[in-house]
Amino acid sequence: MSGYVARVRRGDLPGGGTEFERLMESAARRWASVDPLLPVPPRPRRSGDTLLTVSDEAGRPVAAGTMRYSWYQPGEVGRTWGMPDQHWLTPLVGGPEPGRALDSLLTSWREQLEALPTGTGSESSALLTWPARDLCGVVPLQRHGLQPYSVLAVRRRGRGVPPVLPPRDVVIRLADRGDLTEAVSLLMEQHRFEEHFGGVFVQTETAEQTRGILARALSRRPSWIWVAERRGRLVGLVWVSPPQRARWAAPLVSGSSPAHIGYGVVTEDERGAGIGTALVEQAHQALDSNGAPAALLDYSLMNPVSGPFWHRMGYRPLWTTWEARPALALR
Repeated sequence: MSGYVARVRRGDLPGGGTEFERLMESAARRWASVDPLLPVPPRPRRSGDTLLTVSDEAGRPVAAGTMRYSWYQPGEVGRTWGMPDQHWLTPLVGGPEPGRALDSLLTSWREQLEALPTGTGSESSALLTWPARDLCGVVPLQRHGLQPYSVLAVRRRGRGVPPVLPPRDVVIRLADRGDLTEAVSLLMEQHRFEEHFGGVFVQTETAEQTRGILARALSRRPSWIWVAERRGRLVGLVWVSPPQRARWAAPLVSGSSPAHIGYGVVTEDERGAGIGTALVEQAHQALDSNGAPAALLDYSLMNPVSGPFWHRMGYRPLWTTWEARPALALR
């Protein structure tokens, strides 16, 4: 990578901001060309975070990345959803050779992680999200030891299979407070299934934390949680956050605010009978009739069930999360 220069900055932008604006414009053009559903690239944070920059032979910035560290203490909800020590990089890459620029940025990130006194042990990870269709990043990310782990998928309004009916003896309805205990059991079954793929770590507190979060959701009207019931037993669930409850997801996709599907669960003994399809279509009808322009959801790439199912429901990859465990496995 001769000729490219990496720097570490805190609280300032390269070139007084003008050259950095050109970098943002370059990245925005590439994103728009590879995927019209990608948002405008965000500006890096400036207060308290470390900003890595890469400049070309003429001193023009061709990449930047904001470093962020999250540490989850024992008992915190975050421990269920990943490693306790998480080192995130938010990359912004432009210029005529984006793969080369990203390679230099990742090298600089690795050097900064090596210099940290703590937080890079066996329970750490290095993570970043990259546009799923931006192929110029795949080889550099792999070269630096990162592996694709999970996908954030998007469905535009009206996409998916036509409306379907559930099996004859299955009733689909909105959940209420009386469903709390059985619904928690469904979610814990899903958590234990997801443990196989290395992204969920069930803790002693997970069931009680799940119960508290679900109880709050069920107290809302409408709950936006649908359940499938067969002969008095819950056998499936889909949990939706409509746009007004998923404002955090707005920066992830272009256009208006999206909805988010947090869970889609069918008990193992009931899979393949059309219950999941009927549940999701019920949610989609509600979102479409309420004018939600898009819906987002996450699934593990290693999960052999999720990807095929959600693709059939009209979803396709928008972002991919890449990860190295432990953090210093990043090369």
